[in-house]
Amino acid sequence: MRTLILGLALVVPALAGARPVSPAVGMVTDVQGRVRMDAGEPLGITTEIRAGVPLVLEKGNRVSLLLYGDGAQVRLIGPGRFTFDGKGVPHGPARGIQRLQGPDLVLHEALKPGGLAQASLVMREPSDVILVHPAQPAVREARPAFQWEPTQGAGSYTFTLRGPNGRIRFTTRVTNTTLELPASVRLESGKTYRWALTTTLPGVRPLAASGELTRLRRDQIRALKRLQRDAARGFRERFLYAATLQAWGLTAEAKVQWRELAAQHPEDPVLGGLAR
Repeated sequence: MRTLILGLALVVPALAGARPVSPAVGMVTDVQGRVRMDAGEPLGITTEIRAGVPLVLEKGNRVSLLLYGDGAQVRLIGPGRFTFDGKGVPHGPARGIQRLQGPDLVLHEALKPGGLAQASLVMREPSDVILVHPAQPAVREARPAFQWEPTQGAGSYTFTLRGPNGRIRFTTRVTNTTLELPASVRLESGKTYRWALTTTLPGVRPLAASGELTRLRRDQIRALKRLQRDAARGFRERFLYAATLQAWGLTAEAKVQWRELAAQHPEDPVLGGLAR
């Protein structure tokens, strides 16, 4: 199976003079019962697990984790005291460690809470014309439809699409607020394009909007279909599906999943922030 890489970046500020901390090895994706760190801090959804920090589970309690390094999923079952080494290998009572089938995704720490929270903020360039669709920076289809809010007084709009090399692939003028790309214009898998929309009002400077749009690779689309099917199994699987959507730029679709997850755990602030 081909390894896929989630491209969600996380910026960690450097703290001068801060005490070195052990590397993060994974994130909690589900908790059943009382689970805490050795220092007494309780675990919650999206809590980050660091190498060498003990996790204490009482009898019958469970915690599921998604490991950053190889995308594996691990379930710990109490009673027991468990730790992870720097490579994400769990240590503790063998009977309480279950290594589950992973999604074949290499995460490279892409799913840290800070990264997820930042990914929920879709950065839009300042614009005078509001694009309604696509509502996210990535699409699956080769010929996405475009739709924008009408601008009062505008008689027409000019739409331009530039390819990955910056050259104009398509340009046209329309009088309505919807546009379908012609059959001769198809977005290539894995490529990023730039669109621009302009209109001119009498006695007013030109009004414009622009942005980038990436078409997912075919292997990403196949992976999402598999993750979507698995999402019906439970919270842990839906969490992974939501995080993958988020990481690959399908932010509007991800928000639907975050809302479902947040409804199951209304006490979790990270899920609540992603759902908004």
